[in-house]
Amino acid sequence: MKARKVERPSKEELEKMLWEKPTTWLAKEFGVSGKAIEKWCKTYGIQKPPRGYWNRNKKY
Repeated sequence: MKARKVERPSKEELEKMLWEKPTTWLAKEFGVSGKAIEKWCKTYGIQKPPRGYWNRNKKY
């Protein structure tokens, strides 16, 4: 089995980060695609912020 190229954050860390920064920003930080972040969320069973969340809530 191949080793991962990027080390995933823990479920708790990822969940916290998702509500602090947009997915595209997290993807750049980890050097992966936005789709990879979505897959991590699906694997962990984490709910992402809804579409348009970052446009309505300019927290970043």
